[in-house]
Amino acid sequence: MKIFKTRSFKWWEMALVKVCLISLGILLGLYFFGYLANLLWLWWLLFVVTGIYFIVRCIQGK
Repeated sequence: MKIFKTRSFKWWEMALVKVCLISLGILLGLYFFGYLANLLWLWWLLFVVTGIYFIVRCIQGK
């Protein structure tokens, strides 16, 4: 049995996966709003750190 198979998806299939995951994130955010709102500082920190990372990568051209 081969567990790790190589697969390729079309662009529209990946768009469906992204829409699905965004929808899941929104639903989980609505369901766990009280708990997640207490961790708002963490979400801002993650946003800033990943934003800086990608800005630096774009400037470096790698």
